[in-house]
Amino acid sequence: MNAAGQRVFERQRIWRVTERALTAACVALADAVREDHLAVSRVIGIANGGVIPAGEVARHLGVELLTVRARHNIDDRTYLQATGEVEVEQADVVALTGFNGTVLVVDDICGSGATLRALAQALKPVVGPGCRLLTATLCLNAGARLRPDYWIWPVSDWVNFPWEQPPAAPTSHLPYPEGAHRDR
Repeated sequence: MNAAGQRVFERQRIWRVTERALTAACVALADAVREDHLAVSRVIGIANGGVIPAGEVARHLGVELLTVRARHNIDDRTYLQATGEVEVEQADVVALTGFNGTVLVVDDICGSGATLRALAQALKPVVGPGCRLLTATLCLNAGARLRPDYWIWPVSDWVNFPWEQPPAAPTSHLPYPEGAHRDR
């Protein structure tokens, strides 16, 4: 097991996020962040999976979207455990040099917590002392040791997102979101 945790896959189903549920989830994340924080200055989407939800959240918040490439899955096979070793593209992080506002980092899922942790560590020496990092994900896997500040669906099985190739196996739709969960 890696330091961040190991994803839980009960293998009961493969969850599928519908386009309609995705849009509602992004609005719920934006609303929760806006309710808790006076101003978010920028949204960072973690590529690849966080870019689409981050774009929607940024649009609802009316702020700039930046993209940072970070990856630790060796491929997209179903039920594949992540390595825990995350590569963050340092050139993408440079855009936040000296930044002192509130930044919301968005990803599709917090599976183990390794990606969110690696990005926070990569940003720490670059941003200004007044920068506040918040995190939000669509899904939070039960095996994650690090929880985002905001998430929509707690999961303990594989999740397939609208921008991904649908799996050959049958899927079950995640329920329509009722709001965002907060890590308080």
